[in-house]
Amino acid sequence: MIQILIEIENEAYEPFMGMMRLCPAVRVVSSSMAVEARSVVDRCVAMAIRQLRDDKVFKRPGDYTYIMKGANEGVIKDMGFFYYPSEFLAYLREIGIDELPGRNTLYDGMTRTFGKYPDWTFSDHPTPAEVLRRKNVLKRFLSAYTKMKLSVSDASSDY
Repeated sequence: MIQILIEIENEAYEPFMGMMRLCPAVRVVSSSMAVEARSVVDRCVAMAIRQLRDDKVFKRPGDYTYIMKGANEGVIKDMGFFYYPSEFLAYLREIGIDELPGRNTLYDGMTRTFGKYPDWTFSDHPTPAEVLRRKNVLKRFLSAYTKMKLSVSDASSDY
């Protein structure tokens, strides 16, 4: 199942809802005047990336590639699949991450990374230490992301 968030001008709401009634395979899950808060996943992704930045884990602009690849391989639970680097970069901007690499940087990283995590290989023949560093970008992200999800769920269970 795919969920889509759409913004509709007030005057277009009723005609849009009329069109939705014509398609029984589509249902409106919710509607509101504005999106009040980002999903837990989005907030945790943003916090994890900020943590990696603070810890100076990102050494090269292409290091975001390994997070995108991890998401696409299903290694990062609940995170979506990104067909193109531009989609991934748009997602990161949407959740408040700035100072990002260009899409070609991520595209190049994706085309030179083979296999499935943690058994990635790289066509640019990096040193063993660099191979480990690249894999550790995703490993550190997973650790930070999991920690953030636990802290968010702990905070919500206090209420």
